[in-house]
Amino acid sequence: MHNKLKSCGDCTLCCKLPEINDPEHHKKSFSYCKNCNLSKGSCNIYENRPMTCKTFECFYLEDKTDLKPNDVGFFIFAEQHIIFEHGEQKIRTIYCEKNRLKDLISNLNKDKKIKALIEDSYAFHIRYDQNDKHIKIYDPKAFGENLVFMHKNWSINKQNEVVNKFSLQEISSTL
Repeated sequence: MHNKLKSCGDCTLCCKLPEINDPEHHKKSFSYCKNCNLSKGSCNIYENRPMTCKTFECFYLEDKTDLKPNDVGFFIFAEQHIIFEHGEQKIRTIYCEKNRLKDLISNLNKDKKIKALIEDSYAFHIRYDQNDKHIKIYDPKAFGENLVFMHKNWSINKQNEVVNKFSLQEISSTL
């Protein structure tokens, strides 16, 4: 699982930001798990924690970034439940505290490991509140240095409208 090059230390954001939808343990996103011991920075049921927690792969712990989640207010991971027919999709998921969104792009660009992903055309889908239908997208190739709001229930036409808006802005700025 984790290569143990890094440790969680005092970070407990994985106990707060994602939803846990396990038969025995359930918590909403963006609220601390009742089993998180904030004073110790640990889990009270670590040995018997839900499968969701056991299989969670944090980019920081995997040494794929030097951005410690509790220092920057977000963590990055690859969603494992998405199956791709034509190879890996170049999208990573970020759970970010809403008040830290303003610094997200500059933090991502400070980290050379993440910068390499960005240069390799990766995009990031950012969850920032309890509404799973709301996401912000950071895709420098498509939208420049902007976080773009998308709603998962939008029609393809509405999504294309947003994408085209940015394409038109880019064309007009080069004229």
